[in-house]
Amino acid sequence: MRRLLALMTLAPFLCGFSILEKRDPEIEAGNAALKAGKADDALAHYDRAVKKLPADAGAHYDRGAALYALSRFDEAGQEFLRATEAKDAPLKESAFYNLGNALFKKEKYKEAVAAYTRALGLRPDDKQAKWNLEIALKKQKEDQDKKKNQPDQNKNDQNKDQKQANQDQKQDQKKDQKQAQNDQKKNDKPQDQKQPEPKPQDDKQQAEAVLDNLERSSKDLEKERARARAVRRAPPERDW
Repeated sequence: MRRLLALMTLAPFLCGFSILEKRDPEIEAGNAALKAGKADDALAHYDRAVKKLPADAGAHYDRGAALYALSRFDEAGQEFLRATEAKDAPLKESAFYNLGNALFKKEKYKEAVAAYTRALGLRPDDKQAKWNLEIALKKQKEDQDKKKNQPDQNKNDQNKDQKQANQDQKQDQKKDQKQAQNDQKKNDKPQDQKQPEPKPQDDKQQAEAVLDNLERSSKDLEKERARARAVRRAPPERDW
């Protein structure tokens, strides 16, 4: 029959658990190593013990103790959970208690509360379980209050984001308006006056006018010449 050894301190408030003695060389070697603070060596011995005794709740309990000492709390919790299947009431109660400790270390306060409660159901006078249960309940309430306040914080963050988005949108609109005004000013600026290029029809009319003037000038010139010849042929006027 197994008997519980002296309690080992796990944390300032998580008062520790006991390893179990069994007349098995690997378990005895593991217990000695764990007492000496050699958790790695102890785990190696317990690993071999569990392989030989896979259904032994005590072997799983001791392996959980070594894993806990190595801060491998997830694995330790699994081993303590296996140990809760023990038929021995003290071992079962101790397994639930230390399962609560492992869960607490992982900040799973709701689950830790349930484990401590099961331990107290098996041993109502367990002062350490009562103490840890009170701490776990306090932590659980803090988490619940934090989650309740989280939606308000999210809402505040959303309001800030919306406000910033509105400001950015207004700034973009101002930039667009300014750009549109600048473009309008460019369009309204008077362009340099350019002389219209003569159309092909205008060139033709001008050419015809020049030719007409030339033709008229030649006819006038011929008339002047005829008049001059007539003057020369006329007899001189008498002055008497």
